[in-house]
Amino acid sequence: MSSPPESFTAGSLYLAGFAQAQAPHTGLLIATNTAGGFLVHIRIDRNTSPNWAYQGRKQRITGDVFMNSLVRLHDVSEGEITREQLEEVAMSTAVPDNDEFGECFPWVLRVIEGLHEKGLVRLENIEDLKKEFQEFAEGNRMYATSSRFPNVRTSRFCS
Repeated sequence: MSSPPESFTAGSLYLAGFAQAQAPHTGLLIATNTAGGFLVHIRIDRNTSPNWAYQGRKQRITGDVFMNSLVRLHDVSEGEITREQLEEVAMSTAVPDNDEFGECFPWVLRVIEGLHEKGLVRLENIEDLKKEFQEFAEGNRMYATSSRFPNVRTSRFCS
């Protein structure tokens, strides 16, 4: 297993990307440590609903075969964002009432805007952040393996 890069800091907030057949699935993760953290995202569980639904859950980082990208949005050294604060904003962000592919990233971007409005992160430009993440995640398919830590970088557009 590769070790986490120096740019990874426990307690920080990350935009997480997970490998899929098409565009990456995304969520927001507060890293507890290198082993895991707490993730907020939307998903479709056809057993319970045909539409997107919010989910907050524990998430493995080390050894997860799908997580391939982590973009740090807020370093814990600039002030802690708690799980409760993240969940409050995420649960108050409307979830799309459909089952169309690709809705998770726009939803995550709206949550980031909500975190900015609450003063929890400092967002410079949502379109630049979107492009930064898409370009970064595009080259990280090789990190989607249990033997590699996800590729990590710090955002230039959110802190």
